[in-house]
Amino acid sequence: MTDKVLDQAIDWLVKLESSQHAAPVSAACLAWRQADPRHEASWQALHEAQACFPLARELPPGVALETLGNPRRRTAVKALALGLLGLGMAGGALQQSPWRSSFADYSTRTGERRRFALADGSKVQLDSRSAVDVRLDSRERLLMLREGQAYVQTALDALQRPLCVTTAQGRYETTHADFNLCQENGYTQLTVDQGSVAVQLPGQAPVHAQEGQQWQISEAGPRLVEQPTFEGSAWTRGLLVTRHMPLQALVAQLARQRAGWVSCDPAVAGLEISGVFQLDDTDNALRTLTHTLPVRLLWRTPLWVRIVPA
Repeated sequence: MTDKVLDQAIDWLVKLESSQHAAPVSAACLAWRQADPRHEASWQALHEAQACFPLARELPPGVALETLGNPRRRTAVKALALGLLGLGMAGGALQQSPWRSSFADYSTRTGERRRFALADGSKVQLDSRSAVDVRLDSRERLLMLREGQAYVQTALDALQRPLCVTTAQGRYETTHADFNLCQENGYTQLTVDQGSVAVQLPGQAPVHAQEGQQWQISEAGPRLVEQPTFEGSAWTRGLLVTRHMPLQALVAQLARQRAGWVSCDPAVAGLEISGVFQLDDTDNALRTLTHTLPVRLLWRTPLWVRIVPA
């Protein structure tokens, strides 16, 4: 079934590249992607496979389309995409895909933000492409952040149970705090807006993150971020607030919010930018980059854009 779905994904990509009526085709493609988690996973794996062919990525759209239409190249790209799907390595896409989130207690799709309340009165908000499981028992209140980003507002508990959140990098415990956790590839970003949060890693003494602090947690341990490049909880208001943020990191944040594919040329990836961006209009957020940085947008399709030197 995966092989057939990948063929469909390739056909959609060719249609998008060749269509003179981009908006209707893009809408139809998006509907196909959202109809089945396997569609979205295959679509993202296809783009990861395409990214492994740097020559085609730099070709003009028409020429790139011809290379994808070539049976030999089509077979190679398809084989690589199948491999990525089989290994679970289709970049952040499969790490943040419906395959993982479809079985979570709470999850969000691309561009969706969702709030819910726990039985104890605590409130949780999930960012786009995020998933969390909830377990409440007599000893603790436990949230397991499978992927993405969550903002937690902890209520005081009549049973005096701590509220704990786990990510791939550690465990975060508090009795009363408002904090944000963003799980990225290889690390977790913790921002504490109110109260304090104990960061616990196996075999290490707990570290207490205080109000106003931002920490980056990896296998090496917790590290205090002295000069944060973004406001951790701004996304809950539909904003991305940056301070001297590398362009590549900003692109990764925007990519979480939008359907399709956005990438950044290595030549401009390190450029720094400060500003406030609307997450509900990522096309406009991308366009504003050209006003302040020496970059331009190379639109392959309405859903496929690359940031390159001006």
